[in-house]
Amino acid sequence: MTSQLAERPAALTGGRAPARARRLTRHRAVMLLFIAPALIVYVLMVIAPSIQSIQLSLTDWDGINPAYEYVGFANYQDILSSDRFWNATKNTLILGLGSAVIVNAIALGVALLLDKLHHAQGFFRTIVYLPALVSGFIAATIWKYMLNFNFGAVNTILRDLGFGDAAMDWLGDNEIVVGVLLFIICFTLGGNTTLIYLANLQSVPQDLVEAAKIDGASRGQVFRYVTWPMLAGAVTVNMTLMMIAGWTIFDQVMVLTAGGPGFVSETMAFFIYKVGFGEYRAGYGSAAAIVLFIVVMATTVLANKYMRSREVQA
Repeated sequence: MTSQLAERPAALTGGRAPARARRLTRHRAVMLLFIAPALIVYVLMVIAPSIQSIQLSLTDWDGINPAYEYVGFANYQDILSSDRFWNATKNTLILGLGSAVIVNAIALGVALLLDKLHHAQGFFRTIVYLPALVSGFIAATIWKYMLNFNFGAVNTILRDLGFGDAAMDWLGDNEIVVGVLLFIICFTLGGNTTLIYLANLQSVPQDLVEAAKIDGASRGQVFRYVTWPMLAGAVTVNMTLMMIAGWTIFDQVMVLTAGGPGFVSETMAFFIYKVGFGEYRAGYGSAAAIVLFIVVMATTVLANKYMRSREVQA
């Protein structure tokens, strides 16, 4: 009798398991049907052209004529021996990594200030986030007019204040143009980063903060040993997003300088566009795009590995 009672729940469970598995399979099939249209479009518009670019990088295709010849790795050899490419790489490092570090430092400072506010925090959050709502193209267009040498607002104000000697061709001077681009990029990319830091700051357990203060820790020590480790996840997310955005900077350069003067302010993304579509060397541009993809993947993986290890330690 006892053995029969013990077998009945097992039999019932055994009967329910296949039914549960069938329901799970149906649910997965339904979810796949919902995902399928977007997945098909993504494969056709992104994955397939990306794979085809590998083939094109081994050719001399000009982007227009259907005929082309395979040249092997000649495009890659030309790229790696090109001073123009290495200048674009240097600018990308300056603008990408520089903006990532600067924006994260400023955003963290602003988030710390916002976290201390007890009144009108929503208003100031909106003010901080507003620049992120403006597209990079529009923001760059506004800055282009403001920095115009003859009638721009910046030089006009300097002249009106009696500092005419400080008026400069901000976007035409080889020595400062990359620094000006870095300033503009940092100005437009900080909104999302600030809000991510602020959300993490408000999730820091106040019990730990109060316990540290009771033990005699100063504000700096509380931030270093309590708050900062708790922000490890936010630092990883923000640095990764900013590095990816930095490696692919294009619209600001396109609008403000078009890579000039000469090729001084070209970035890797703009270099790819210029040689591929402006100089009708699609095969060469495809090879440059493959190099950029490898660089982005390598740097992102290494940076994530380091930041994740710090996150685990925290």
